[in-house]
Amino acid sequence: MNEPFADYVLGRSCEGCTMCCKLLRIEALDKPRSQWCKHCDIGTGCKIYQERPTECRDFDCGFLTQANIGDHWKPAKSRMVITLATEPNRLTVFVDPDRPDVWRKDPYFSDIKNWARTAAKNRGRVVITQGTDVFVVTPDGETRLGPVDDDQLIISRRKRGSSGAGVEHITVNRNDPVMAAMRLLKDRDAAKNASPDELAEARRQVDAWLAQHDK
Repeated sequence: MNEPFADYVLGRSCEGCTMCCKLLRIEALDKPRSQWCKHCDIGTGCKIYQERPTECRDFDCGFLTQANIGDHWKPAKSRMVITLATEPNRLTVFVDPDRPDVWRKDPYFSDIKNWARTAAKNRGRVVITQGTDVFVVTPDGETRLGPVDDDQLIISRRKRGSSGAGVEHITVNRNDPVMAAMRLLKDRDAAKNASPDELAEARRQVDAWLAQHDK
């Protein structure tokens, strides 16, 4: 068993749970998502805990650190792992592919929809990762993006179509040059320090990328 930390919710621990060792990618160990880590003693803990990679040390399980996440979300029971990120503002639910539809059942789905409503008010996003298959959940429904690689990001934009205005979700590689232009336009401090020509060029790059995507 791995020891609890001071910032864990009172009464919660990793005891009896090793789902993060299956559902998450561990780049340092060349371990893909949704496969058990070869160093995991399933249901007990990490066999190389003292020498585990930095990405494992830095991982924060949402169930352990967020008191507003109910006890029914304990990964050993729910077969799902929740992570939270601030940049971009995103809550991700990693789902065990052996129970692919569990997130669609209550009480989990009701929680997910509530989180989606909160996220929408704060320019955030709720993402469901089921193996390589990814869904974005919004207050109005969900969008299946299909396979999304770990090196890809999800970009959301408002778009008007024949049925009215809506939100479109697009995947883009992290190292795509357009990402620098998007970050410049999104970061208010960076935009203030940029020249008018730099901002115009960033807008041109983003508009061209979106136009290419729309073809």
